[in-house]
Amino acid sequence: MSWVFDAGKIGLTALIIFAVVQVSERSTLLAAVLASVPIVSVLAMMWMNHEGQSAEEISGFAKDIVWLLLPSLLMFIVMPILIERGWEFYPALGAGLMTTILGYFLMIQIMEKYGLAS
Repeated sequence: MSWVFDAGKIGLTALIIFAVVQVSERSTLLAAVLASVPIVSVLAMMWMNHEGQSAEEISGFAKDIVWLLLPSLLMFIVMPILIERGWEFYPALGAGLMTTILGYFLMIQIMEKYGLAS
């Protein structure tokens, strides 16, 4: 029966992405609001709880997300700057993603060094 729950999680995730894309056709600002809501994190924590993980594990997960939000913002800074400078979408997206990956790597190093990781 767990495959039904897993299929439901996949379906809900696909529905959220589909909804954001559909809303973006009418209003990019409203789509950005929907995309910025930490629905994935909230759903993940709900599923973690449903699957029996402790409140402490879920709390640690939430704290780790806070620190990893910082490097994730790099994509949303770098990509628009590159597009405004004439880069095509996919190269700008790739550079934004690579910057974010580098940011994650550096932030994880910082978190481990200073005992911030759960």
